[in-house]
Amino acid sequence: MKKKYYNKLNKKLNFEDVLLDALPNPIYYKDIKGDFIRCNTRFADLASTSKKKVIGKSAYEFFPKSAADRHKQIDVQIMKTLQPYEDEVHFIKKDGEVRYYNLSKAVCLDYKGMVAGIVCIMTDITERIKEKELLIQQSKFAEMGEMIAAIAHQWNEPLVELSAQIQKMQLFYSSNVIDKEKVSNFVIDSMVQIQYMSVTLNDFRNFLKPSVLKEEFEVKKAIKEIFEIVGKQIFYFNIKVNFEYNTNDEIMIYGYKNELKQVLLNVINNAKNKLVKLNEKNTFNGIITIRINESKKYNIIEVIDNGGAIEGSIMDRLFDPFFTTKENGTGIGLYMAKIIVEDKMSGKIEVKNDGKNVIFLIKIPKIKKHKYEDILIRR
Repeated sequence: MKKKYYNKLNKKLNFEDVLLDALPNPIYYKDIKGDFIRCNTRFADLASTSKKKVIGKSAYEFFPKSAADRHKQIDVQIMKTLQPYEDEVHFIKKDGEVRYYNLSKAVCLDYKGMVAGIVCIMTDITERIKEKELLIQQSKFAEMGEMIAAIAHQWNEPLVELSAQIQKMQLFYSSNVIDKEKVSNFVIDSMVQIQYMSVTLNDFRNFLKPSVLKEEFEVKKAIKEIFEIVGKQIFYFNIKVNFEYNTNDEIMIYGYKNELKQVLLNVINNAKNKLVKLNEKNTFNGIITIRINESKKYNIIEVIDNGGAIEGSIMDRLFDPFFTTKENGTGIGLYMAKIIVEDKMSGKIEVKNDGKNVIFLIKIPKIKKHKYEDILIRR
């Protein structure tokens, strides 16, 4: 009887192994200690080992400590709450290729109803992520005209200053009053202007780079970096910019820095262009307000302009692909803003009227810091 039972069990396990290996998704089971008790070939390939070598080991044997720590804390939490959990992660393969996966985790109970461990199914979303990255880069290039115009304004003053410095040196030379100190001052003053121009170019280059991996960054600093590029241009059009920070604390965001900067730049440029157009018809005191605050669950960025309310018929279509009110607009800026904020960063973006003001509201989920290794876990 015993032998017959074990044969039956063995056949069942063999069938389940074949079934698991036939699935395209990496799958694994962990016990309550965090050791792997079962996996399929896809997961073993991801860990660059064999199924036999995975069993009885922990994630620390195959993956970076930071990732193992993070998921250890996640597993502990869902074994307490018995709630399923979804997350997006990346793996860097030995050849340097980055693969993205969506993780679906759930608690596994034994026949007594007690927690026995965790089961995880992974879905490869790399191609989907790459397609989005391509669209995001295309929308960045759509902003190139605005960015180049902004850089032209940024460079105007240092170029004028450099021109004045060179003319001054020419005058000293023709008057035969040039000396070592004057040359030294000329070099110092010129280098200040050249370095300023170099910083502008670096900011522009960094903006064009895609943010491949999530990082923790300070939102006020990200906004400051945007205005390093476009601030002079906005000032040139006599638009006043107010910054309202309702907290003195640093507000940290865990996500894609350059992509969030792209969203903010698009919204700010849209507000600027609307205010410039109004000023062409009549003298208009345009104001853009950047407001940062927080709620219990979100860090909140508001971009507010006083250029008049948006019509209701347009409001519902603003985030639709290829919808634009500009004569030569592409209609992908706000659509990609929605993709970045809501899909890539699990946040929310919306627009509303407040009298004659228009408010673009961007909400990014807060991050929760755990005391172990300062691991970042999304709420």
